[in-house]
Formats: sequence, structure tokens, C-alpha cells
Amino acid sequence: MRNDCPVKTTQGAILAIFRTKASKNLFFLIFSKFALLISGSIQGETRTMLIIPAERGIDWRRAPVMTGSLILVCCLVFFTWQWNDDQRLYQAAEYYIENGLLELEFSNYISHLHQNGRELEAAELESAREEADHLYLGYAIISDLSFTAEMDKTDARFWGDDVYGNWRSARNAVNSMVAEVSSFKLGLIPSDGRLITYFTYQFMHGSTMHLIGNMVILALTGVAVEAAIGSTYFLLCYLFCGVVAGFAFTLFNWNEHIPLVGASGSISGVMGMYAALFGLRRIKFFYSVIFYFGYFTAPALVMLPVWLGWEIINAVWGGNDGVAYIAHAGGLLAGGLVMLAGRKYLVQVEETYLDQAPDEDEEYRKALDDYLKQLAAFNFDSARRKLTQLEEQYPGKNAVLEQRYFLEKLKPHTDEFHHTAHRLLAITTQDTATMHMLHDIYRDYQPIMGEHPLSDETLLKLMLQFCQIDAWSTVQSMIKQAQQRRMRDPMLVKILRLLARGINEQGERHLSNQFRDMADSLEQSLQQT
Repeated sequence: MRNDCPVKTTQGAILAIFRTKASKNLFFLIFSKFALLISGSIQGETRTMLIIPAERGIDWRRAPVMTGSLILVCCLVFFTWQWNDDQRLYQAAEYYIENGLLELEFSNYISHLHQNGRELEAAELESAREEADHLYLGYAIISDLSFTAEMDKTDARFWGDDVYGNWRSARNAVNSMVAEVSSFKLGLIPSDGRLITYFTYQFMHGSTMHLIGNMVILALTGVAVEAAIGSTYFLLCYLFCGVVAGFAFTLFNWNEHIPLVGASGSISGVMGMYAALFGLRRIKFFYSVIFYFGYFTAPALVMLPVWLGWEIINAVWGGNDGVAYIAHAGGLLAGGLVMLAGRKYLVQVEETYLDQAPDEDEEYRKALDDYLKQLAAFNFDSARRKLTQLEEQYPGKNAVLEQRYFLEKLKPHTDEFHHTAHRLLAITTQDTATMHMLHDIYRDYQPIMGEHPLSDETLLKLMLQFCQIDAWSTVQSMIKQAQQRRMRDPMLVKILRLLARGINEQGERHLSNQFRDMADSLEQSLQQT
């Protein structure tokens, strides 16, 4: 089976993902390294390169609805339908062995491998035969559709009248069981020629790591393109690029029986669209080569031939590593040409929108990048020094204090960690993104707070902010803390009324009435005193 996967390496260190706008660089760094790590685990290689755009974050005014939907669909397909493929294949292999087909077909399969220049595979299987690894042999034989097609052409003259009837019946049963495996049922098989599979293969994946790697790359590249051309055009172009990638794979693998699955032909198309969309504008890119990574800026369109050349080089000299480089090249070319040819019809934003520069100053971004590199490399002493410099240079940056929290969390029993947590949670803000960040920090810190409780003032302030982002379940748990402390504050009355209203909008009227009664009771008590 071919994994249609655009990038692969063994580099990576997954540390943390922060939600604030100021932590955008870490999002790209960690997600990119995550994609590198898991994609590399699929292929088991170390020689590779990754270059992806890292300029545009999510513009919530043009939310990436379709990008998110495509990710959701791919995940649902894999974790529902495809999840049982191993069991289906296992049952087919067991049936194959129990009915004596392994003994009948093994020598024929070895001959088939030699005839098709697959001597290394033949040697592997003969070694497995000597070790009596029957299940491995069964998997290998029933999964090779080229051999299945060859066996289907045989008749009684090949097998003999005394064997043919039982063999044919058992083989048909095995073939039916294998046909239910997702990659064989709706994967793109060039020799099959079913048009529907040029669409369906885009939503299936060969493994959990293959899925996650592709979805991370889609998340990193899709949001900017969808924001520029709209959700409908994005979906149509995404599917079109996937179809072209499939046809490119078919053209260079004519009559092959190996199924192609994966979204990265389509994702390569999105990358091609990105390059053509931003044209000669200088865009920031994240890159990784073997064990080194960083950022550089270059005209976006220049990267299209670089990406295309990289795929073609790997297709010609990359060896038989199970990656469909030709499909990637086809998707890249399709995406680039579609955007170049249809730009005036596809793009739904002003050119000035594409010219928008990052909202963080260059010096701060570079300093943060230096800190993140040290953190990703687990150089904690160096990271601590760089973070201290950041705090001195940018004392008003909440994101820097957030970074300090996660760094100090490496030693959660220290006073410094708890002091940092209290400083961070004491921030007053009207920015929704910062409120979400504070909510995440509070949820992370609360279980390990121990003997370092937040002050009543901080608790009330946080509850009021969390009401503004509809974090009702968190506010409910904080109300219990306030009751345990016997807090009596007019602000708590307001919070209880906001909570009652929010719970009511969720349809929980009985619970809403309880909080409303609590607010009335506290208000009356405060008036009496």
C-alpha cells in the first residue's frame, strides 16, 4: 500500500502548544516538528527535508470551516470504518492458512516475486517460511493484489481436478474478505480504474501516524488559502488537486495493483495554491533539514518549483520507500496552475489582505524563536537565560509570562512555579484570546495548586472573565470553591446571574434556577449587612 505522505523525517520534540497570538511561532514550530516526527515514523528514514509556510495564522473573521471539516471527516473515516481493517485482514489471513492455501500457493508466490524483480521480498518470505511465521506469510500473500489477479486466471488444468474445486471456493472466500479492507475497497488502485476511488482515496490513511501527519500539514497550510478563496472554492480545488494527483499516480503506475491512500496529494495541491496565491510576496517559511530547523523568508512562488523538484528527485532516486512522490508532484502542479489561471475568479479578498504583515515586531519574533529552539532541543538552561532576556526586553508581553509558566512547570513543587502561575492568572484583560489562554492555564494549574490557593480577588476576576468566553463548567467548579471559602462579595452575585443565564441558554433550566436563587439569596444577605 502506498502512503500518499508529503513529508517524512525522524526529527522532532513535542513540547507544548500555546493558544495566544504571541505564541504563533511555537504553534508552527511544534506542529511542524510533530508532523516531521510522526511522518518519519511511518517511513523509518532520516534523510529528508521539510519546508512549509509559517506566515499566516488563523483569521477568525474568515474561520477555516472547510479545513476543519476535512480534518474531521478524515479522522471519522479512519477511526470508525478503517479502525477494524487489521481485524478484517487478520481474519482473512487465518482463513487463508486454515484452509491450506498457504501450502498450495507459497511456491507460486515466490515465483511471482522473482518474475517481477522482487528478489529481496522473495528472500524475506523464504526466511519467514523457515521460521514458520505463517501469519506473516499469509498477510503478505493475500495483500498482494497482483498475485491475486494472477491466481484468478488459473483453472483446473493448473491445479488439477482433485484440488481446483476446493481451492477455488476457499480463494473466493479469502478474496471477498480482503475486498472489505478499506484500502482495497475504496483506495485508488491503478489497474482497477474505478472513478469513484479518485475521490475516496483522499479521505483514507494507512496508519494513525500517517493520518495525524497529513492533518497537521493540512491545518498549517489550509487556513490561509481557505481564508483567501472561501470555503466552497477551497473544497472544490482541494478535491480537484486530489483527483489530479491520483491520475498522475495512475499514469506512472499503469496496471499496478498497489492501492494509494492518503490526503497529501490534495494537501500538496493546497501548498501549490498557497505559493501561487501569494506570488512574489516574501513569506516566512519553516524549514527542517535532517537535525536542523529554522525560518527563512522568500517569495512564495519561488517555493513551487522547489517543492516540485524535491518530489520529482525523490520519485526518481528515492527508491521503493512506499511514498507516492508522483502523486505529490501532480497535486502541487495542479494547485499552482489552478491558482495562477483562476486567480481573479477564486480570490475573494483584497490584495491588501494578502500584504498584511505579521502582527509581532521582528526583533521580538526572533528572540522568541531563539528561546523556542532551545526549548525544543531540551537545552533548558539556555532556554531559561533567553526567556529572562525576553522578560526584561518585553515586560508587557503576556505570552512571555505564559512561556515562563510552562518552563517553571518542569519543577512544579517550587515556589517560583506557583508564583509565576499566580502572576499569570492575576492578569486583567478584555482580549478574548487571552481569556482563553488564562482558562487553559487555570485548568492546567488547578489540579496541582495544592497549598497555594488563588486569592479571592483573583478567583472572582477569573470567574468573570470565564463567563465572557462561556466556560460555564469551569465557572461552576469555581463557584463551589467560593462557597467553601464562604465568600460574600457583590461581584459574586453578578457572576451567579451570568452563570444562571448561560446555563439556561444550554437548556438546563433547573440548574439555572438554582444559581439564580443563590444569587438572590446572597444579594439579600449583603443588603441586610
